[in-house]
Parts: sequence; structure tokens; C-alpha cells
Amino acid sequence: MYRIKIFLCIFFLLLSGCGEKTREKSKTYSSAKNSLTEKGRKFTNFIFVGMADQKAGLYKYDLSRKKYKEFWSNYNEQVVELSYSPDRKSAFFLTAGHLGKKSVLPFITRVKLYLINLDSLKVKFIKNFGDGVQVFTQWENNNNFKVVMNGIDSIVATYINQQTFIYNIFGKEQLNEVQTYDLTTTGYPEPYHSKVSYNSPDGRFKLINKNADTTKIYLADIRKNRTDLIVVSDQHLNEFQWSDEGKYLIFSTIDISAKNKTFDTKESQTSGLYIYDLRKKKIVKEWNGDGIKNFFIKNDFLIFDNGFGDNSSVSIFNCRTLKIIDAIKIKGGCGLRNIPEFPNFKA
Repeated sequence: MYRIKIFLCIFFLLLSGCGEKTREKSKTYSSAKNSLTEKGRKFTNFIFVGMADQKAGLYKYDLSRKKYKEFWSNYNEQVVELSYSPDRKSAFFLTAGHLGKKSVLPFITRVKLYLINLDSLKVKFIKNFGDGVQVFTQWENNNNFKVVMNGIDSIVATYINQQTFIYNIFGKEQLNEVQTYDLTTTGYPEPYHSKVSYNSPDGRFKLINKNADTTKIYLADIRKNRTDLIVVSDQHLNEFQWSDEGKYLIFSTIDISAKNKTFDTKESQTSGLYIYDLRKKKIVKEWNGDGIKNFFIKNDFLIFDNGFGDNSSVSIFNCRTLKIIDAIKIKGGCGLRNIPEFPNFKA
């Protein structure tokens, strides 16, 4: 899956084995089989984030039974980021003790990294990063996961120390380096942006994204030398993916900036999700409204989240029938990467 915004600001968007449930220990619920992780095996389940014990934890959804159950939680930690690799064969998640905002800067405390073995459904603790200002994550490729932690220097208050870690899919540290930025000269460090390919896997199509007063998204058919306008939006292109069989282009748009005037209305418009049929040359399904609309595609299914906070939910959509077949709603909210939080622009 390709993302235009490949980093996550944890503030803004906001062990293994079965055992007795306590407030001091993490708990993990595991099963013997997981058919999601091997190519060609039937897609039967996925892990998502949902409220548990008044903290965000992890749940596992069973597609065949249309049921979910708690997978991992810790009373002293909240899950702030669940991240699958692009091929969905590996997954890490980040937890934190507290997060919020002091003056004009965000903060996040007791940041920890865990690895999920998707074959055994076991959870392994990887690293305690401590406290910081912001955390960004991204997959460099299917094998390497990057975590970037920004923190204020303990000696010089105008210095920001940016520590970068890279882990392989087994949780082994491949890189650990620190770079210091002076806020008075270089400014606050910008997140790293990797190059994104807009071409379809077979090379036939290319997505074209043009931003001016509005966003215009086009699809170029290289074989037929034809370009079609797909959508015009006040929001920016956020994420896109080509379906495995080459039938659909699925993409999302987003605007969670302070400039979004719909925040002052009863029905905020912060994101959109679209299914574009590459053969029929038209959008066959779309959703608009609030939330982030993180999504992924697996076989015939499109799974996406919607809404903010307590009203956030996860939907399972069948791309063959073009119908929602189930919706996951948990008290306190749920989402694919985290529990999406309504933006807070106040200092």
C-alpha cells in the first residue's frame, strides 16, 4: 500500500500466551492458526485497534464468523499505532503511557515498540524509547520498519534530537542514529518522505495528482494513451492501492487541517474513500464524511475505518457484491491503525 502521507504524528492523530487478566500485566489472546499471512492462503482474520480497559488495545476479527475478540491490552499502555507491512505479512505496534500537548508542543511518554508474529499470533516486546515530542513510523519496504523519535535536548532547550531506528521483520535493530536540529537556525525537523510510485503493478496505469485551489486526480491509461479525470476534491490525496486482480484503484482523500471549514458544522467532511473501476472507467462506490478512512484490500475485501473517537468504527466491504457485509463497533471506538481522534487545534 502506498501512502502520500507515509508518516504518522502520534499526538495529532491519535506477553504472549493466555493468562489471568490483571491491571499490571499485558495480556495476549492467541490462536493456533492465522491464514492471513501466507500468499495464496484464505483471508480469514485481521488485527485492529479498539478500546479495552479504558485504554486502546488490539482485537482480532474473524471474517468467517463475523466476530471479534480482544487480542492484546495493557492497563498501563495504550496502542497509538498498529502498522502492517505493505504485503501484510508482518506487523509492529507502538504503545505510550500518555500523550497530549504542552503550550505549543505535543508530548508523548513511555513509548514502546512490539512485534506481532502473524503465524503464531504471539507478541514480542522490542524497545522502550522513553519520552519525546513526536513519533513517526513508516515501512521502508516489506522487510524494514522505521521509527523516528523527536525529543527536546536535556541540556539545550532549543535543540531537537531526532533518533532514527530501523528494525527487520524479526525485530532485530538494523539502525540506531541521532541527528540534532537547532530550532533557531534549521527549524523543527521535517518528517522523511520516501519516493512513491504512482504506476500500477502491471505498468498500464498511472495515477496523476494535481493540487491547486482544489485537488484533481486523474488516471492515465498508458496502453491506450488516454487520461481521465477521476475526482475533484477540496481534500488532498492521502492513500491509494491497486487491487490484486487489477480491477480497481482504491484511494482516499483527507483534510484535517485548521482550514477545513466543515469542522464548525454538524457533519464534518474530513475524508473520502473511493473505488474506481479500471475497466468501466468510473467510480463505483464512495464514502464521504468524518474520520481518516485508513484502509487495506485483501482478496475480495476492502476493510476501512470511519469516524472519530467514540463514534469510530471499522467496515468490511465485499468488492464483488459492492456491499458492506459487516461493521465493527466497540464502546470507545476502533480503527485500523489507531482510534482516530478529532483534531484539536488549540494550544
